Amino acid sequence: MEKIRKFLVSDLFSVLLILASSVFVFTGNEIGGTILFAALIGLVMVLSDDLLPALQIILLTTCFAIRCKHSFDDFMQFVWIAPPIAILILSHFIIYRRRTEKFSSKNFTCFYGILFVSVAVTLGGLGIITAKEYFSSTSLFYILMLGFAALVVYAYMGSTLRARENYVFSDKFAKVMVSIIFMLAICLAEEYISRWSELSGGFDILAFQWRNNASTMLMLAMPFAFYLSAKKFGWFFVGIFTYVLILFTGSRGGMLFGLVELGICFITMFILDRKHRPYIGIIFGFSLVVAFFLRHSIIDIVSYTTERLLDYDENKIRLGLYSRGIEDFLANPLFGRGLGYMGNSDIHNNAQFTLCWYHCSPVQVIGSFGLFGVAAYVTLLFLRFKTLVKNPTFFNIMLFVSYIGLELMSLVNPGIFVPFPYLFLVTIYFVIMEKCNTDDDRAVLKLMKNKKYGEKQ
Repeated sequence: MEKIRKFLVSDLFSVLLILASSVFVFTGNEIGGTILFAALIGLVMVLSDDLLPALQIILLTTCFAIRCKHSFDDFMQFVWIAPPIAILILSHFIIYRRRTEKFSSKNFTCFYGILFVSVAVTLGGLGIITAKEYFSSTSLFYILMLGFAALVVYAYMGSTLRARENYVFSDKFAKVMVSIIFMLAICLAEEYISRWSELSGGFDILAFQWRNNASTMLMLAMPFAFYLSAKKFGWFFVGIFTYVLILFTGSRGGMLFGLVELGICFITMFILDRKHRPYIGIIFGFSLVVAFFLRHSIIDIVSYTTERLLDYDENKIRLGLYSRGIEDFLANPLFGRGLGYMGNSDIHNNAQFTLCWYHCSPVQVIGSFGLFGVAAYVTLLFLRFKTLVKNPTFFNIMLFVSYIGLELMSLVNPGIFVPFPYLFLVTIYFVIMEKCNTDDDRAVLKLMKNKKYGEKQ
């Protein structure tokens, strides 16, 4: 069993997962791959008390499952396999229940912030939303998952996640996140290769429905490539490559906010990684020069995205939703309209089993939860920042940069209000900040003193 558990956190296991995922993508069998990996998650959770291997499978599955829009009926054909998978997953919590540590809210900075948000989400729409809207299956699902379910995840992970003796947690988690970059590169390659005939004599950006999700996942992963570059500088180029992939998703939010995040990563590494500071400066300068000389080609390639960014017709739905969000807030300033309110469906025709999102996190908060929600989310934001301040390690800084990337994308997409994987992952981030620090992670000052990251003082 120890050999199996060691294999599950090895680089070889990651490579095998990516290869298997590639087969699903290039054979067009993403649905079958999702079912197979779901079963694998259950098996892995039975074999090991370490949740990191299961998390990696979940994230890689997300990378190709986002291509399966409007596939609800196809997935329902495999509903018979759900009970055995559920039994496997539940078995984990029975088998390894004695290995968890006692959870105390005093030791976890964000606990009361998540509790406050859970109450705000539950009370959203109080006094104005209809019973039919509030108690619809879709509404109840999102109220639960964005509220008290997130609190349960935080509490459980807080009692379970910890640094391990057989591997460096921060390095392994970073590699898990970077595997997203490689997987989405494969997904994008398949998309462009299979639709090569649609390219009009050049290399243009293709339109596809999963672009925003792909861009968001890449923005979550980007900072971790830069984190790994402190030990092996070659990873720095993987971080830059991530933004190139974001451009080829055709996501307007990704193009803008991905560039902001890339700039934050450059600045962060330039400040912290003094050993590689000259190389970072050279790469930045060289990138500017190359971008200048290739500016016409770059503009041509991203013209599809920029035209959509500047076209009013392409943005009128979001602008209309922003306006409605303000109206909904004014209709019930204390508690907003509630998550289940569907009165804006005339502007945004939401997909099956989804809410009528405002596609902007500040508008979502004021429109759905009112002033009570504003107070709750501001409190949680403050506590998340406080968590970083209490644990200012190099790894935690890059975790927070990744979180910033998601918050940026949430300004133009549901983002942080998507329970899985986005809110789920961010909730884990802040557990990791407090529970999974090692001596290496506390060595942030070594970088600034021009010492090699990871070497002993």
